[in-house]
Parts: sequence; C-alpha cells; structure tokens
Amino acid sequence: MATKSALTVYKRLIRELSPNNLLFSYRSSPIYLKIKDDYRRYRPITSKYCKHTDEVLFVARTYLTYLESIRTRKIIHSTYSKGEKTVQQAANIVGLELPKTTDRPHLPLNE
Repeated sequence: MATKSALTVYKRLIRELSPNNLLFSYRSSPIYLKIKDDYRRYRPITSKYCKHTDEVLFVARTYLTYLESIRTRKIIHSTYSKGEKTVQQAANIVGLELPKTTDRPHLPLNE
C-alpha cells in the first residue's frame, strides 16, 4: 500500500462514515473499528498479506466509492423525490423556461 495514498483513502473513509451515521457516533460503530483494525494490520507490508500488492488499497477505495455513492444517492433522493411535479417545476429544475401563454378569447367556429 502506498503510504500517502493509503492514508488519504483512510482519512476519506473516516470522513464518509460521519455523515452516513447521523444517529450515533461513528467511532462506536463496528465499521469504524474494522477499518481502523485493517488499516493498522495491513499498513507495514501489504505484499506479505495480499496476492496483489495493491489489493487492500483497491478494496479500501472501492468501499470509499460505495460510501460516497450512498451519500450522493441520499442527497439526490431527498432533492428530487417529493412526488409529482408540474411541468413548470420540472422545467425549472433543469433550467428551462416555458413559453409565456396569453389568454385570448376563443373564436366562434361557425363564423
């Protein structure tokens, strides 16, 4: 595990655990304890424990991507899943403006 990139991934993992667990402290969670234990265990020489030299770093980055995706999904879901939207609201979300309509009296059909 490259020390600098492994430390960066470790810090980002810990940062991601905090917003995903709003109900309790992340330091008491089993996920935090597992990540901390794995980081300490595989830090010295990863090639001794892994088939591939960067396998642990790859797994850590994959888990980090998973946590970031969960957070992003929650944000998107809370923003856009508030029931049916009118055409005007949907156009405003994507930055479009609907053409202005004018009320004109209806013309008689027989004349």
